[in-house]
Amino acid sequence: MSSDYFTIAIDSLKSDLVTGFDLYLSSKTGTEPVLYREKSLPFDERIRERLRENKISEFLVKNTDRKAWVEYSVAVLPEYLADSSKPVEERAGILYESAQGLVQELLTNPKSEDLVAQSREAAGGMVDFLAKESTSFYELMQLTSYDYYTYTHSVNVFVYSVSLAQKLGKSGPELDEFAHGALMHDIGKRLIDNDITNAPGGLSEEQWQQMQMHPVHGYEILLQQGETSQIALDVTRHHHEKLNGRGYPDGLKGDEISEWARIATIADIFDALTTQRSYKDAMDTFPALQFMKEKMSDELDPHFFQTFVALMAGR
Repeated sequence: MSSDYFTIAIDSLKSDLVTGFDLYLSSKTGTEPVLYREKSLPFDERIRERLRENKISEFLVKNTDRKAWVEYSVAVLPEYLADSSKPVEERAGILYESAQGLVQELLTNPKSEDLVAQSREAAGGMVDFLAKESTSFYELMQLTSYDYYTYTHSVNVFVYSVSLAQKLGKSGPELDEFAHGALMHDIGKRLIDNDITNAPGGLSEEQWQQMQMHPVHGYEILLQQGETSQIALDVTRHHHEKLNGRGYPDGLKGDEISEWARIATIADIFDALTTQRSYKDAMDTFPALQFMKEKMSDELDPHFFQTFVALMAGR
């Protein structure tokens, strides 16, 4: 497939709604994709069924239309996730695809900051889905990417964070705010040079100092976008703080670190350990948890960590 396109699932499209982006199909001859449906035309169930009959499950969309696709997918996501007639695994797949696209657009397109506000409602819909569908967390676990990209990492951290918070008894509007902060937690990396965020090995002292500024950058981006939730702002700024005071950017310790930031920190570290990087292999789930227990016991909230272990063990 040409690098000028990306794929979306046909099941991610809502019936009788104009998409705002052109839909293409792969060419069997290996040439450029073929335009199937123009952006001004609605997509309906007759089209979906005809495609399924022909064993077609994906469309191609031009990269130049990525922002339009993200706006569309985020807008329809809450209603889609609430549709209990669709299998849980199908809805989980659309959640992961939509959230991943949202974060990728926010990280790579400086003109997409208006999506920050739109993502708040989507985060609430995703929280409801995780709360109401008992198997949703484990379905999403099957989808988590083990190759590290900032946008996949952000979605993985969202899934782990929200599921841990729910297991700890968190709910209501505060959980929705936390979910939005977890999804946006690394948005500040947009202002860090790609040579640093994608470095194949260790960073120089100067590069490390720049990297440590990403929580501050993220906090400031959210403020500029009108974020008023202190929980979302706190999680974005403080997800690298440690109980022993050796975290960054503010060197908080002990009770200075909120419960929300402590939850996000556990999720962030776990995903970093269990994803593949150019300079390290991904760890399996329980070796990663054992490593966190043995090497980071003075950094992480012990009760929250034990609850996370139980979550990962299905208990």
